[in-house]
Amino acid sequence: MLTSETANQKRSPRKISWDVLRVVAVYSVVIQHITHQSPINHAELGPYPFVLPLQFGASTLLVISAFFVCVTVRRGATKRWLFSRVARLLPAYVVAVVITYAVSRAVAAQFGWYLPTHTDLVANLFLVQAWSPEFHWVDASYWTLPVQIMSFLLAALLWPRGWLRGKALPVTLWALVVVPLVIRFAWRHDDAAQWIKSAFDGLALHRVALFGVGVAIWLWTRHRLSGAHLAVYLVAVLVAQDAHSYFVDTPSTIAFGVILVGIVAAAGGPDWGVLRGLTRPIRWLAGISFGVYLVHQELGFVLARYLLDKGIGPWGRLFACAAMAVLLGWAITKLVERPAHRWLTARGPTAWAWLRARVQPQAPSSGSAPVRPVPAVLPVNHPSTAAASPATSRELDDWSAMASSQVR
Repeated sequence: MLTSETANQKRSPRKISWDVLRVVAVYSVVIQHITHQSPINHAELGPYPFVLPLQFGASTLLVISAFFVCVTVRRGATKRWLFSRVARLLPAYVVAVVITYAVSRAVAAQFGWYLPTHTDLVANLFLVQAWSPEFHWVDASYWTLPVQIMSFLLAALLWPRGWLRGKALPVTLWALVVVPLVIRFAWRHDDAAQWIKSAFDGLALHRVALFGVGVAIWLWTRHRLSGAHLAVYLVAVLVAQDAHSYFVDTPSTIAFGVILVGIVAAAGGPDWGVLRGLTRPIRWLAGISFGVYLVHQELGFVLARYLLDKGIGPWGRLFACAAMAVLLGWAITKLVERPAHRWLTARGPTAWAWLRARVQPQAPSSGSAPVRPVPAVLPVNHPSTAAASPATSRELDDWSAMASSQVR
């Protein structure tokens, strides 16, 4: 049976604008880490022919993720929505952590770099790297994963209870901006107690306003937030983000502001038809973006060091590291992320129904079968949400159909 939702999806073309934003965000992160971050982490890896110092890609991914959380959390069973999100993120992440950990340990003695411990591995697998100075990031770019998982959990918890609707929503949005700033400058300073630092950093309070931006843009597309209110909110978030870094990286904040204008245009305006001729490569690059994000940084540093030892020049190292990110990103997408998500989402509802059937109370003294569980199992290709990526790689296949019916 063709529902109104699937009919809308069949009538609505996929929007190229979201793919473009994803590509710009993820691949700017790749270039920024190769040309700017690698000489900071390992001085011998620089310089490169040019440097991209602007840090805006990861923030962009979190805003996009929050926007599509709003689009999709309202549809169907919240538990299944959450399971689908986690099932897309975690398998590829776990594989990437193990591979990066193994490679880092193998080359640490040879390069004189930090040797990650088994404790580091466990902390990274359980997404608690930021909660203690005793833990070290296997790959520092993974900071977005705990933030994104936390946002999914909160959305799944709060939405069914109505806490993200009505008059409380604008108050919540502004609290995401103001409260972390107060904590930052009142308590979370260099001499603060470690538990304060751990809580602030572990909860990523300096980044939670980014999810508020995604929610605010979605509200604006639904005519529940005025354009003036949205503009004021975006400016406030940009100022707050710059303040969290003590105003030492204002150019990155300005670049992020420009990208926010693009996100607003993609959400509320027409599709960017002028780029239709580049649909296939843009869509392909966007489709593997989560995998690229997972493997590009620390493994890229290792490759750059090997190439440097072989006498390869700056341009060669730049192209090789970028190509490696794309190749490995494609591999982890094709071999891990997509098949794991298909397998888990196909079996997850069945396993949940099996469990409920065994804990369900029996009908009273009739000897009848247990009360039947009622999960409506969704097909694997049911529309899904963004990650964050990071956001995840195949999400854009679903986003565009939903965006064209929800975002006008």
